[in-house]
Amino acid sequence: MRFAPLHATALAALLWWSMRPAEPASAGEPPCPSVPDDATSPKDDAARPGSDLLYRRTFLGDEALRAPWIELRGVEVPIERTQPGHGVVVRAAAGGSLRIAPEAALPMALVDRVLLSVSAPTAMAVEFELVDASNGARTYRRIALAQGAQLITIPIADLHYDRGRVALPSRSTRWGLRFVDGGELELRALEFRGDHQLGADDRELATLRDDFDEPERVRMHRRGAFVVLTDAPQLDARAVLDAIDAMERRTRGALPSMPAPRRAVPLLVFADDAGYRRFWQRLSARAGVSVVPRSQDEGYTWMGIASASYSDEYGAVRPTYVHEAHHALLERSYGLAAQRSWLFEGLAVLEQLAVSRQDLTPVYHRGLRRADAASHVHDLVTGQPISNKNYWQAAMLVQWLLADPGRAAALDATLLEMAARGSTDLVPLAPRYFGADVRALGREFWTWAWQQWG
Repeated sequence: MRFAPLHATALAALLWWSMRPAEPASAGEPPCPSVPDDATSPKDDAARPGSDLLYRRTFLGDEALRAPWIELRGVEVPIERTQPGHGVVVRAAAGGSLRIAPEAALPMALVDRVLLSVSAPTAMAVEFELVDASNGARTYRRIALAQGAQLITIPIADLHYDRGRVALPSRSTRWGLRFVDGGELELRALEFRGDHQLGADDRELATLRDDFDEPERVRMHRRGAFVVLTDAPQLDARAVLDAIDAMERRTRGALPSMPAPRRAVPLLVFADDAGYRRFWQRLSARAGVSVVPRSQDEGYTWMGIASASYSDEYGAVRPTYVHEAHHALLERSYGLAAQRSWLFEGLAVLEQLAVSRQDLTPVYHRGLRRADAASHVHDLVTGQPISNKNYWQAAMLVQWLLADPGRAAALDATLLEMAARGSTDLVPLAPRYFGADVRALGREFWTWAWQQWG
């Protein structure tokens, strides 16, 4: 991590005169639209119910304050304030960032929104971000700033993370701005506000419920780490919870080192397919990122949120429920966002089969006879998204890994390092954990596969 010492020193000196320390209240994506302002000033927002001031950092005024630790990349402070009441003006290159670590811990477990006051000489795009220092990952929201002074309200629920390591807003120790566009920006103030009565899980579940077509019809069922939210009156929630409980037990048997989920694991079951797809359209608009399921996706998981529409074709428990809940469980346990990766899909398909009782022998038999260069194990396990036509191969490969106690133990240990690296790419890890490179493993795997299903 590189710093700009001269600029950091200059900004630290400037902030020494211009910022207030944190004080609690007394008691891969397209650009998103501007975040709507739901408040006109911090004073107005403070009057709203459940809007306790939890943290404030002001860049206005002349109070002498201690400077926080500041990280600058591609950002400088070229302009000294010449008018009382103005904030800190920074000049940034496109892609530059400014991050601040407050002197006291951020009360993120209670925060539900951020108020950012800035003034831009021209329209520009920036990203507000929270940084999880434990793994270097971030959650963020892109904002299209208009020309002039503005107060932006950013709901914490609208922040999202990138593929790879999962960042949790509740563990954030730094906040900052990344400049999508280069230019100048006057920073005036930042506040974190929240409700002392609700925890992070409750706020997330309430937000998810509100994104259903008719939130008042949503039922919520909890058991352990899992929470089923549904507006399907026919859904047997107890049977679904029994099935995903059993899935978790099997998964922990196969992967005994799997950590406990860091947050509740939600499974959303919609009354129909149209409602399922409208939910993701609303969440996309709110989060500022396109996460709409493909037409062939009967279920979809993103940000640890599992979803599917109701169907009784297989009885009380649609296998898709278990498949998607498995994705969400792994994501919230390992802190690894690896949508459609070979390992996530292979494990989830096997768990889905435990419910559907489908015999994959014909699928494996046809797959082996159609296998070509595109079926090379080395190309499958890079951690990149795989296509639906390769799910059979991912399931067969995971089945082979788990069939031998030594390979199963190696996979259990490998997943922990995958989580730390932010990728399910097996290629660089295979020699250390399996004692052979991926190409050698692939030869052993295909020999076994042909013996079993050829």
